[in-house]
Amino acid sequence: MTIYASDQIHMSIPKAADVLGLGREQVRLVKSDARFRLDVRSLREMIEADMSRGLVPFCVVASAGTVNTGAVDPLAALARVAATYNLWFHVDGAYGALGSLDERKRPLFEGLERADSVSLDPHKWLYAPVDCGCLLFRDPAKARRAFLTDDADYIKVHEEAIDESFAFWDYGIELSRRFRALKIWMMLCYYGTRRIRAAISDDNDLAAYLAERVNLAEEFELLAPVELSICCFRYVPPAVHAALREAEPTERAHLNAELDQLNARIMHRVQRGGRAYLSNVTLNGSYGLRACVVNFRTTRDDIEQALDIVREAAREISEE
Repeated sequence: MTIYASDQIHMSIPKAADVLGLGREQVRLVKSDARFRLDVRSLREMIEADMSRGLVPFCVVASAGTVNTGAVDPLAALARVAATYNLWFHVDGAYGALGSLDERKRPLFEGLERADSVSLDPHKWLYAPVDCGCLLFRDPAKARRAFLTDDADYIKVHEEAIDESFAFWDYGIELSRRFRALKIWMMLCYYGTRRIRAAISDDNDLAAYLAERVNLAEEFELLAPVELSICCFRYVPPAVHAALREAEPTERAHLNAELDQLNARIMHRVQRGGRAYLSNVTLNGSYGLRACVVNFRTTRDDIEQALDIVREAAREISEE
């Protein structure tokens, strides 16, 4: 049984295949396009090739905001592919699905409503404390059929009212559990969707602003389009920028390898400095710096300071 996902998919998907006993080798990674979205034509070709070899496709996993760049896969097109081959259509929206609250971004999420299941992590972009994961089903009865057991008398539910008879253990592997939903319920009641939508929209604006500042600076290079609140870039000394434009392939590869090392040292120094936090990312073979804005307290001044901190780290490294 095979699962299909983009080469940009979160590591939790291969891990889930291991937990299920399928093995991560059954997760078929489909190449992404120039915007780091799952390539639909390649998906169709891979499914057809696998079926001709006797493999049994059963699930397509799309990303509503990849962990690396925040790219949103073409959900509507992928939903059609899943329907054509009668496959379960899961959308990993852990980071990005809540970005659909920003009305300007809503077209990116066309087709999300056709998912059989959607995963969310409110402790990412709903500003909730960890841990707080959420799995939504189009048809909850299918999940209940998979997990329902009548083997244990002591957990039989005898209440008749819907609210009292609902048992989470009938919909997943976990039995005892704490009241994780309380913090989400309280947040929604207190702030409401309007204020949460505004905060998410501001985060998207800040990532776009960071991309603008990167494009205007001669020492930075944007590595991916900004779709949501993630911006990926790298530090490139102006002299190296010029050399890359003129370099032959062998020399270009050498320069890029040196840039990878430089940006890795910058990232390490920035993190250790404690004034800003950037993570790392590798895109098209280039090591870069990844800024993910999911804090409602972040401002444009923070963005400017983060870039200055990167410049400062690069300057210190060059002087060593």
